[in-house]
Amino acid sequence: MARTIRVAQGDLTEGEALLLVNASNTNAALGTGVSGAIRRACGAGYQKRIQQALQDRFNGPMEPGQVLVTDAGSHPKARWVAHVAVMDYRQGFTGSSFPTEETIERGCRNLWQAVEELGAKEVSVAMVALGAGTGNLGLRRSVEIGCRTLAEHLSKNPQSAIGDVTFYGYELHEFVVTLEVVREHFAVPEECIPEELRR
Repeated sequence: MARTIRVAQGDLTEGEALLLVNASNTNAALGTGVSGAIRRACGAGYQKRIQQALQDRFNGPMEPGQVLVTDAGSHPKARWVAHVAVMDYRQGFTGSSFPTEETIERGCRNLWQAVEELGAKEVSVAMVALGAGTGNLGLRRSVEIGCRTLAEHLSKNPQSAIGDVTFYGYELHEFVVTLEVVREHFAVPEECIPEELRR
């Protein structure tokens, strides 16, 4: 399958991807940042539907690094949202709620596998830096883990259902760092790269 790895600045809910990645928590509670954008984009009652899906799938909270895939509510383009449990809220918010690099790696590996299990022929993905916001993990390291696990997954699964993947950086500085890291792993189309950053 021919696929393209892109980098974009802005809100991942405004793109064309079929699957949106949410940097979530073990309770799948939609808060601020990416989660808030997804809550708004997927329509009224979306949180309640996620809670029901969480109960149906896990019978309670997820473990850190697990992934819950739900529909995308009333989003006009996306069909699914993958809620990756980054923050551990099983005991409430504590000093140990923040993710480790191992949690992010486990979450990424579970995410890519979850795409395969959707049963679709080709799924475009809008990816974010897991744990780099509320999770307090460095942006560069988070994007690197996302890229490395994706590359490893694709090398082991040549018929993968993962189609185009777009890594998002919301603010300009986040986009620049994300672009730099993604370009270390994948050939990014020239149109994704501002002229002053091309080399």
